[in-house]
Amino acid sequence: MPRTSIYKRPEDGIVLVDQERCRGYRVCFEACPYKKVFYNHVTRISEKCLFCFPAVEQGILPRCMRNCIGKIRTFGHVGTPETAREDNPVDFLVHFRKVGLPLYPQFGTEPNVYYVPPVHVSSEPFLKMMFGPGAPKAIETYRNAMEGGDKELLGVLLLNVSSDRIISKFKIENDQAIGWDDSGEEVARVPLKEPTMVRPAYDGALSAYRYNIT
Repeated sequence: MPRTSIYKRPEDGIVLVDQERCRGYRVCFEACPYKKVFYNHVTRISEKCLFCFPAVEQGILPRCMRNCIGKIRTFGHVGTPETAREDNPVDFLVHFRKVGLPLYPQFGTEPNVYYVPPVHVSSEPFLKMMFGPGAPKAIETYRNAMEGGDKELLGVLLLNVSSDRIISKFKIENDQAIGWDDSGEEVARVPLKEPTMVRPAYDGALSAYRYNIT
């Protein structure tokens, strides 16, 4: 019978598996629609990502996000539509620009992980099945930001993984995106447009050839 060993922390919404209550019946493993629970055949109990909660408790991003070289992940506290703050990066993505969408919203599980739908998938029915009816609009909004039509959204996306600290507040100022942590300390400042440097193909001082790769 189920052991109610999976629980959601009320302070931050992180879902964990109680390693003492779990008996390895694998009911959670079979029921998880996102396939994020795994059975450990050595310990004979179920496990899942714990979102590096000891780091999160110190205001530090989970390790997978700190190590993401593509800067495609972000982390923060998302509010309800009634309590959402426009200067909170995650609220901004989810509630204001609505580019952050839940996976399989039709399941009604109210997940805490949101995704920007893939922009190169042409099948609209597939996108709507995965991310709901707002997927096409989310892609349009995202592309508009990448083309320079939405400085605030572009700034939020550029702040991703620009600091090890969790950014809870942002502002666009003088074509820069600025981020602050929960204590009010500035932890990131990035330009909305990265400078481009083109070096000569041949460096006479070093007698070496270089290649500009874009």
